[in-house]
Amino acid sequence: MKRQLLILVAFVMATFMQAQVLSVGPAPEFSYDVAKQLNHKGVKANDGGVWWGYFVDNASLQSLGTGVVETFDCAIKIPANEKSVGAATIKAIRFYCFSSSNLSMTKVWISRSLPTDADAADYTQDVDVTASSLKNGWNEITLGEPWEINNEEIYVGWSYTIKNVSYSIPVGGDYVANGTFLHSSKSVTEWQEIGDYGNLALQVLVEGGNFVDNSATPVDFSPAAVELGKTASVPVTVKNNGITPITSLSYTIYDGTTTSAEKTVQTSSIPYSGTGTVNFPFEASAEVSNQTRTLTITKVNGNDNISGSPSASGRIQTVAELKTWPRKTLIEEFTTEYCTWCPNAAQGLHDFLEAYPELAEQVAVACHHAGYYTDWLTVSASSTYTKFYGGGTYAPAFMYDRYAFDGKIPVEGSQSTTAGFRGRVESRLSFPSYANVGLTATFNEGKKKINVSCDLERSWIFTDSPIKLTLFLTEDNITAKNQSGASGEFIHQHVLRSVNSTWGATPTWQDDKASYTYTFTVNSAWKTDDLKVIAIISSYDSSDITNCVVENVACVVPTLPAGIEKVTNNNAAVVGRYTIDGRRTDKAQRGLNIIKMSDGSVRKVLVK
Repeated sequence: MKRQLLILVAFVMATFMQAQVLSVGPAPEFSYDVAKQLNHKGVKANDGGVWWGYFVDNASLQSLGTGVVETFDCAIKIPANEKSVGAATIKAIRFYCFSSSNLSMTKVWISRSLPTDADAADYTQDVDVTASSLKNGWNEITLGEPWEINNEEIYVGWSYTIKNVSYSIPVGGDYVANGTFLHSSKSVTEWQEIGDYGNLALQVLVEGGNFVDNSATPVDFSPAAVELGKTASVPVTVKNNGITPITSLSYTIYDGTTTSAEKTVQTSSIPYSGTGTVNFPFEASAEVSNQTRTLTITKVNGNDNISGSPSASGRIQTVAELKTWPRKTLIEEFTTEYCTWCPNAAQGLHDFLEAYPELAEQVAVACHHAGYYTDWLTVSASSTYTKFYGGGTYAPAFMYDRYAFDGKIPVEGSQSTTAGFRGRVESRLSFPSYANVGLTATFNEGKKKINVSCDLERSWIFTDSPIKLTLFLTEDNITAKNQSGASGEFIHQHVLRSVNSTWGATPTWQDDKASYTYTFTVNSAWKTDDLKVIAIISSYDSSDITNCVVENVACVVPTLPAGIEKVTNNNAAVVGRYTIDGRRTDKAQRGLNIIKMSDGSVRKVLVK
């Protein structure tokens, strides 16, 4: 999450005070590919030495802060009798620094309990903060006195003082319980476990640990389809339990009757303790079928895989013809008027849509007033959708097709550059869509109701969970009552007003086609010219928030029942201009434009 225009994400912590002081700030442009930035120099791992920690080198990196100039004490916990490093010796500590020039004091330390400050630790070592010593990025500090862990519970920490307000605490990766802790001199005066934000970007160089190698564990994979006579590339998550980065995997596939010959795929580097997505080719069956296939990783980097769990399974459906449709991506924003940093997030989204109009045409946006308390625009469905956080909540935050990019939760902190939004949207648009939604929405004569009709089509049963159709009714241009963090008047966009059902209706399919109708009741306080209808086709799994991915989406502006009314008042003025997918715009766009007039009439204008 990141950007030049400052966006901060306020996380709701265990207490009200904590929710106000700890937030996610702008992270580097490389936050989604940190591995490219990890150029470890200085202390080298000797024979038998391993850099160990909860933060792994391919984790996404983000920054935390309190918005206050103070001293931060950050630590990771090594539990007693830890199986890998419990009997090892710590020779060095390395930490990631966003801005070395902003630090006036830096120390590394080791302690058997969380200290009141760095100097109270059992072992403390000062770090030179001059420009010739402390660097932006990873800093590796050789310990003057190596520390023998002796299977004790210990904390390894990095403490520093910032000169100017910044978001300087580097964290990332999947949650590890009781792994990362934070204390500060003013804002977080009691040690807090903060693993919900990610793991501290701190590692220790240990020698003499109990490490294994050549151990890869795959995770059961999602259903996939392959056309007769062809091969499908199926993404499978693989965990590296060995100390050597994985660069190749050999495997076999069992279809319930026959085990394939062993084949090998090259992979992007998967570091020790890290996970990566590996695309394995699955061949179609000889005839149309629906099979469970079992993938077994036989070798890691050419060596026998010693993992106790080398296999994973998933459903592969062979179809006669694998039809796909153009995808639209659903962006869901979490925000409230209590959120100080949400106006900047909204601006960031607006900037993205303006900067990339070709992508904006392929996007539908809905805004949930939930995640950081609630406000006068909150609907019950939005509060329920905070289930996608998988734990604590915060705002601003976004989902893209409810897809969990980290494999854990679909919700993530706000992007803060157009490049950040672009990366997520382009990633989702790169996935083929195996379903399509034909959507129409029409006002009744008095504009008190909106009649919605959907024609659905799919090319195969793309999920083992129920397929759902959810309809959103949103409204633009709503004046805020009291938006925190905004100077002057603030206008809400994409606000969710109504839903057909929180988790959607279950269509009845026949020959891979289905129809659905629904009627929204329009509240008299809503501006009918600013309403849009969004139709979302997705899977839904009540027990797994990562298995509710949106397969496709459609968005339209409701039309009047008799078609487009003629302008009867020559003095009528243009009050709204929209693209055909319902996106409001300030100027004419190429293609079909929908023009709303001050007398309530609507025009359709084709711009070539």
